[in-house]
Amino acid sequence: MRKYLIFTLAVPILFFSKVQAQTLPADSIKNMAVADARKFKLDKADFEIFRHNRRNSGSDYFKPGKPAVSDTALLKDSVYVKAYRTAAYAKTRHRHTAGHYILLGGVAVTVVLLVALAAASNSVLTGYH
Repeated sequence: MRKYLIFTLAVPILFFSKVQAQTLPADSIKNMAVADARKFKLDKADFEIFRHNRRNSGSDYFKPGKPAVSDTALLKDSVYVKAYRTAAYAKTRHRHTAGHYILLGGVAVTVVLLVALAAASNSVLTGYH
């Protein structure tokens, strides 16, 4: 019985003696970076500068900072930093100013009014009231 107990304890120790701690997969780190980058927003002055050169994704504007991340230990991980910069750049690249949205709204209202005016004039000209 004693030999059997020693054997059952010794065999797993021999097989698992080189077990190492598991690291986080790169996909989960990237997902954490994308989730943290959703809260990212350039301030108005930096956004105005960024608008003149939208192709500069490696800019220091997109560096993750301590208040912007959920786990500050990830700031040392290059996969996390690269994924954060990419996600923050993509979010900022698609951001527009208020004037852009006002212009689009004005164009939409003008088109709707022109269509309504054309329909009303068509009904008046054909005799339908």
